[in-house]
Amino acid sequence: MYIHYTKQNHFETYVLAEQNSDTYIEVVPQRGAIISKYVHQGQDVFYLDEETLADASKNIRGGNPVLFPISSYLENETYTYEGQAYQLKQHGFARNLPGRVINVQADEHSASIAIEIVHNEETLIRYPFQFRLVMTYTLSEQGLSVHAAITNLDSKTMPFYQGYHPYFYVADKEKLLLNVPSQNYRDMIAGSVVQGSFNLQQPESNAIYEQLQANRCEMIDQTRRLKVALEFDEVYQYVVLWALEGKPFICIEPWMAPVNGMNVGKGIQQLAAGETHSSTVRIEAAAL
Repeated sequence: MYIHYTKQNHFETYVLAEQNSDTYIEVVPQRGAIISKYVHQGQDVFYLDEETLADASKNIRGGNPVLFPISSYLENETYTYEGQAYQLKQHGFARNLPGRVINVQADEHSASIAIEIVHNEETLIRYPFQFRLVMTYTLSEQGLSVHAAITNLDSKTMPFYQGYHPYFYVADKEKLLLNVPSQNYRDMIAGSVVQGSFNLQQPESNAIYEQLQANRCEMIDQTRRLKVALEFDEVYQYVVLWALEGKPFICIEPWMAPVNGMNVGKGIQQLAAGETHSSTVRIEAAAL
């Protein structure tokens, strides 16, 4: 049986849980509709820096930030649309916008919550499109489903490329196994990939993988005997790995477009006026 309830922890927080297994997620609508915690049978799946969650002036370091209307970063934080220059910070602005809960439910099979994020006067300055983004999170025996429905409320075609920035908790990086389905990568920080393996032994590592051979990544935390699989729709054509020395996490990020996508013209989704684009990412944790 699944249940849902709310609690106050810096911000109003929605908890979706399997009643008898210590499996649950916590969602903070006011902080970019973020899933701040995901726990599977008592084991942390997501890492979270609580201080960054509590401080609304900071980007949250942890959970699963939503990246929209861009998933990467832009050269000089600038792109051009119809001859006019606009500025967008890295990963877009959705993670800093308040969300509104439009549905929450639970039954014997699952629990889910739907949260709406819409344009405002500030977003229109940086991204001249009216939009509606609905994030729906579902917890079930199959794991965690992250579904995005993006509707173009404008009268003109809307370019975007979405992504996610999940922080996966790792007990001991020396005993971490990673499987990314590609041998084609680009170091965004020198030395991030060594002899084909992601380098967790330097202060910061960051690499982007393309030409994916499958839509599934896996990480195995051998210390905790926990396997986490990340599956994503084919529209997510890139996977980014990011890690910091001394921090117990690794980010495995599905992106629709590469770095500077708006300017290089790769991976951009062109959504016609009035249409809706849907995509899903699934996260499954299992004991070994």
